[in-house]
Amino acid sequence: FRKISRSDDSRTTIACLLPPGLPATEAAQVVVRGNSNEETEAYLLGVLSSIPFDWAARKWVESNFNFFVMKPLPVPRYVAGSSLARRLVDISARLAAADERYAAWAAEVGVEVGTAKDEPTKTELIAELDALVSLLYGLTQEQVEHVFATFHRGWDYTARLERVLAYYEQWKDAA
Repeated sequence: FRKISRSDDSRTTIACLLPPGLPATEAAQVVVRGNSNEETEAYLLGVLSSIPFDWAARKWVESNFNFFVMKPLPVPRYVAGSSLARRLVDISARLAAADERYAAWAAEVGVEVGTAKDEPTKTELIAELDALVSLLYGLTQEQVEHVFATFHRGWDYTARLERVLAYYEQWKDAA
């Protein structure tokens, strides 16, 4: 995730999956997978990329988003058998696996490379990701509305929130 950030930027948490062999500068805070697998990596990437996680990060970030800030932020526990977690992994992996550099990683997660490139698909996947993470955090619909309403001053969030709430409604019984 990107180290340099401000709470008044359009996003505070900017996370990505680094392609194999790509170096990172000191401005990148690199989370190393360790003993976990590609699915848990995709899950964490999905959570870090969500509006609910970013909303929490904004409460603490002033100019640098580093591991001292990151470590105490809440991340919903990954439960492998959960339908919400499985769908989050699928969406996150599809969004991350943009090109052939991610082919081996995408194969391990069980998604195809480049399936989230067109704009309508990408927008819908991002809205569903926000809904899934909201449910994994245990947020109510009113709390999701609050997160979006207070996320960024002057942000026109209505259309995105509408899509997020539609997916929230679709998935809420699986929570």
